[in-house]
Amino acid sequence: MTATVAAPAVRSSDLRLPPWVVVWLTISAIIQTYDALYVLLGPVSHAGGPLAGMWPGHVFYSSFDHRYAGFDAFGSAQSWANLVEVIAIVWVLVHRRRWSGVVVGLIVSVATFWKTVIYFLVEASSGLEMTRQSLERGDIVGFLMVALLPNLFWIVIPAIVIVSLGRAAHRVGLAASAHA
Repeated sequence: MTATVAAPAVRSSDLRLPPWVVVWLTISAIIQTYDALYVLLGPVSHAGGPLAGMWPGHVFYSSFDHRYAGFDAFGSAQSWANLVEVIAIVWVLVHRRRWSGVVVGLIVSVATFWKTVIYFLVEASSGLEMTRQSLERGDIVGFLMVALLPNLFWIVIPAIVIVSLGRAAHRVGLAASAHA
């Protein structure tokens, strides 16, 4: 007599994006597009440029993070990566009710997470080259509230998405391997 082990059931919710992830990805795509356009359209979008009025928050932010104040190769490359990521997010949103949307959503979230971590690592490795001036002028609160805190959302929220979608992928993987 052999014992049979019941295969774990795949929940239908594991095969589609949770609504909160759809909201996050939608907001993320809008912000990333807006941000990338500010960087890539510089100097016309930067302080004193004819389009600066379309990005008042970015003009203010650039007084804390000089990577946004003028041309920076890393900032430009990241902006192009943002636009590629937005294309992937649009694909995910179109396929949000399919397993493929969950998988690509997981991949995109990992990309967002690591892209932001690398942004911070580049800044830390450069001795705070682009943000040091706010600390030097004694604006520690401004540095924390403008340059650091908002950017942490691009690490924390994608990390939560990674855990959520990763758990779903794990459950689906267990169920699939039980049927193999």
